[in-house]
Amino acid sequence: MITSAETMTARDGVELAATLWRPAAHGRFPVLLSRTPYGRAEESAGFHLNVARLVEAGYAVALQDVRGTGDSAGRFEFLAHEAEDGHDAVRWAATAPWSDGNVGMYGDSYLGITQLLAAQEQPEGLRAIAPHVTPAGLYEIAYRHGIPHLNVTLTVAYVVFGLNELQRRIARGEADPAALERYTAVMLSPEHAERDPISDQPMLADLAPFFAEWMDNPDPRAELWKRAVVEHDRIRVPALMSTGWYDYFAEDTIAHFQRLDDRSRLIVGPWTHFTRDREIFGRDYGDLASQDAIDWTGIHLDWFGQWLRGEPMHDHDRVRYFVMGGDEWRTARHWPPREVRRVPYHLGQDGTLGTAPKSGGREFVSDPGDPVPTLGGAVMVFDGFGPLDQRPLDGRADVLRYQTEPLTAAVEVAGPVELVARVSTSATAADVTAKLIDVHPDGRAELLIDGIARVSDTGETRVELGEIANRFLPGHRIRVDVAGSNFPRFARNPHKGTTTVHAPSYLVLPISS
Repeated sequence: MITSAETMTARDGVELAATLWRPAAHGRFPVLLSRTPYGRAEESAGFHLNVARLVEAGYAVALQDVRGTGDSAGRFEFLAHEAEDGHDAVRWAATAPWSDGNVGMYGDSYLGITQLLAAQEQPEGLRAIAPHVTPAGLYEIAYRHGIPHLNVTLTVAYVVFGLNELQRRIARGEADPAALERYTAVMLSPEHAERDPISDQPMLADLAPFFAEWMDNPDPRAELWKRAVVEHDRIRVPALMSTGWYDYFAEDTIAHFQRLDDRSRLIVGPWTHFTRDREIFGRDYGDLASQDAIDWTGIHLDWFGQWLRGEPMHDHDRVRYFVMGGDEWRTARHWPPREVRRVPYHLGQDGTLGTAPKSGGREFVSDPGDPVPTLGGAVMVFDGFGPLDQRPLDGRADVLRYQTEPLTAAVEVAGPVELVARVSTSATAADVTAKLIDVHPDGRAELLIDGIARVSDTGETRVELGEIANRFLPGHRIRVDVAGSNFPRFARNPHKGTTTVHAPSYLVLPISS
């Protein structure tokens, strides 16, 4: 394997740096390209395939710093240049002397959306893409249903881009190395998520100015968000979309798949944004769950082998998803599977949850001075993430619980989950959060998915919890927790007030036949 540093000149003259790995033999090879803001070391974030194995299979692999990061020139603006620069990078890779003209793209998160934005420019030579854990667009990174996605935005700003920019400046002699220790002390303290307003983060103003800009533009129609809008009808190449049930971009990734053509595929495992292991915080999903078990690099070699080389693909399943609870893989032609039935489970005044309609209502007080703390779920770098036990939140009067009796037969769900709630509030505006929980016979309350919506008028509120595949086993209970906050996963609502959940309110579960 030969490794070399390469430079590409974008259409506006900005030079972008890349690392190239290619077979030692002379010749031209199909190219697998990733474009990253995280640094282009082989083990960098979002670059999780086995490079040596890709090269051994006869591919040239190129990892490029996006403009304004790493060794690339220019000014970094979050996703602002990735469509045009991505087009130019594909053309560079397709016409290089070591290229046979066929290019595929792959990578996670930011590296995923750079693929979609490049693909919609339809560069000559691009044959297929493989975005993993990929957001829907710039606005969807920052907000969820109009509420700041604080966990993602603040963590990305502080831990990823702010830190990377400071290290970059230190390396160029533009910043005092001692600043790194001061910055890290603030970054790792919980107080940086507590400030109000959340745009008041002075240490970020210089290093990651986009954060304050995001928080100051909650309207999805603002010009800012038009920098990175994926236009699916302009994408002409097949996409291998993949994500995990505990990825904060899971529903975005699935939505991409649903809007692309029939050549595209979807894989969803019991994973987080960063990991594809068999275990998350003590919850072991079994021998079949990890990326090693399913041969993550092999799946990509199979995919690119067909589209870049014309080789027959061995895996023809269009949708492959892992059912938690049963801890096994399923296949389907569509997502959600066509045989799924959407069944309402009604919220009872007595805290019951069942298919029979209920009456009455319950209320909770939401206090921004004492928000319901985030405990697990699709979060980035809090104390824990994924399927955490919710029992530490027992006893909070601001959390309403509704649960079934112990199940006498398994109930398998596969698809989007939604809470339809009739609510009224004494506050100027209020939030409604919902968590879907699998309660085990020993009392463990395992979080599956959660969501949030803002309420400004009395009436029907729909809380989209997200996508899931889970088998609730006999003896388990299905539970939904309703509250007014989930902080700091989501920014807290500044208004204090009483919110009442009236009948008929119900949880819609996609029951798999």
